[in-house]
Amino acid sequence: MSEGHFQGGIPETNMGRAQKGDWNLYGKAGCRLRPENTVTFPDVQGSFLRFELQAPVNRTGNTWHIQIVAPFSLEGLRYGWHIDPEVSYDNQPLLEQPVLDPCARCLTSGGVEVWNKRGENIKYAPLSVVPDFRALDCFDWQGVTSPGYALQDLIIYEAHVRSFTKNKDSGVKAPGTFLGFIEKIPHLLNLGINCVELLPIFEFDESQVPWKHPKTGEHLCQYWGYQTCSYNTPMQRFAVGSTKNPWAAIVEFKTLVRELHRNGIEVVLDVVFNHTGEGAWGVSNWNCLAKVAVNHYYLMSNGYHTNYTGCGNTLHANNPNCTEWIIDCLRYWALDMHVDGFRFDLASSLTRGSDGQCMPEPPFIRRLVSDPCLQHVKLIAEPWDCAWPDGYLVGQFPSGDGNPRWAEWNGKFRDAVRGFIKGDPNMKGEFATRVCGSADLYEPDGRGPCHSINFITAHDGFTLRDLVSYNKKHNHLNNEESGEDNNISWNCGEENDEGLKGFDFLYCTGWMRNMILALFLSAGTPMVTSGDEYGRSQGGNNNTWCQDELNWFSWADCAKESEGLVRFFRLALGLRKQHRDLLERTTFLTHETIQWNHDDWESDYNFISYILHRGGPTSCRSSSVWGVCGPPG
Repeated sequence: MSEGHFQGGIPETNMGRAQKGDWNLYGKAGCRLRPENTVTFPDVQGSFLRFELQAPVNRTGNTWHIQIVAPFSLEGLRYGWHIDPEVSYDNQPLLEQPVLDPCARCLTSGGVEVWNKRGENIKYAPLSVVPDFRALDCFDWQGVTSPGYALQDLIIYEAHVRSFTKNKDSGVKAPGTFLGFIEKIPHLLNLGINCVELLPIFEFDESQVPWKHPKTGEHLCQYWGYQTCSYNTPMQRFAVGSTKNPWAAIVEFKTLVRELHRNGIEVVLDVVFNHTGEGAWGVSNWNCLAKVAVNHYYLMSNGYHTNYTGCGNTLHANNPNCTEWIIDCLRYWALDMHVDGFRFDLASSLTRGSDGQCMPEPPFIRRLVSDPCLQHVKLIAEPWDCAWPDGYLVGQFPSGDGNPRWAEWNGKFRDAVRGFIKGDPNMKGEFATRVCGSADLYEPDGRGPCHSINFITAHDGFTLRDLVSYNKKHNHLNNEESGEDNNISWNCGEENDEGLKGFDFLYCTGWMRNMILALFLSAGTPMVTSGDEYGRSQGGNNNTWCQDELNWFSWADCAKESEGLVRFFRLALGLRKQHRDLLERTTFLTHETIQWNHDDWESDYNFISYILHRGGPTSCRSSSVWGVCGPPG
């Protein structure tokens, strides 16, 4: 089998309608490579070309390569690889489904025009496509560049492209798409958001889930997008023009990035390099890395896939071939697509070596932080995977030598805020440590409070409303048992959000306000989840990975809270920005910058009071913010 990765054709010249393109694949001696390129020639329907690569003409070192020159435009050319195919008695290859180009810029497949399209003769079987090169090289950025914020200045808003505008009450022209998202930028600006973290927008197959909704009978879907199919291809179902040409998603995603940047909002992508969607649910309509070189791209054990991610198919990020492929992907999104940063899903898996153990200095991490083309990019780790306890690396994720690069989702901040405001005993000291920036976690290796991504909710888990409405998860609509059992939540007296009335409603709203205030008045980089600004509920479902409408943002409900929770959210965030010199910090709070107004740290009553100062001699201190957090009531 070949090893390494394939890079799709980028033309070097244009000769009228003629085009020339190069294809490269890292391989090892002895493998036979057959790129099959299916094209339609003028007046000849269904024609195709097949080339068998031969060393040394098509091989230099470990790289196989081919250049194709055509007297017509290559735009729309479908292509794939056949690697070491079996041959017939007459030495002709017995061809199966072509291998997908791991670096394809766009794809084509049936069902692109409808989300979660099902049917007897419909299957997701993508082929790589040569795009219109103007989409790659000639996009008009109109002189707009990234805001270039420092990490400590970010207010991160986690959102799903489809969820944000798919609801009919959004009123946008293209609901559930990149272009639809643009129409709601004013909402983000009104809140004070300056960075969006988009759930996966790389191409994935949402129709792969075989289960059905227990009430409606409709098929569930792979909604969140954590089963990536193609890592250099924007999701086709998020683009309006994908029904007309497969490269529309490239242009529309770039348009979204440009308009967010124009409005002072950075873009961070949630990326899934811990596993792939290849072979998920036993589906084999398409193949990619496993056919290219399974032992070089996947972390194997005794010939079997390992499962450190809960989804199987764990990638071997620290294999040199896999490392270079990931770096190439990140470069494409950072340099060509102008993305500002990446949040790495289940990032602890990226530290694992061939034996499956987490390494203190993983080659992938060293390679990434030292890459000269990615020095400006923000790197955020979800510092755990599904192997306990060695995969839990909060405060211990390798951050890079010298100048630490990696920030982390701080799960300990989340748990401390939930527990403290819920009223769990003995939480005062832990909560105070998190408010001050989590020095116990990030100071030892030279990081600051800004490397703590503080959050209370995220896409996986209870929403802020459900956190104060349910004691336990209610995931029956998933038709499976899944989701976290330990949510550190309380239902305020009744196990549903709709039943909260009068005092109970005001009580749970006060609880939500306390958590919002704790988030924005803590040292660190805050992240909020889309919909929490108005109190969106998922009916107690804390793992909506396979739900569609349940994830949607309700603009009508948001409008109802414009003078309520939304106003409080906006003002609390404004208070943080008013005192950015105290809260958007690169150094930790100390006895010179925080004054505690009590000394009873053993009390079970969760109430703390403090004054923040701007430092310096005591007589010259300038008092700025008085912070009080505790259970509502």
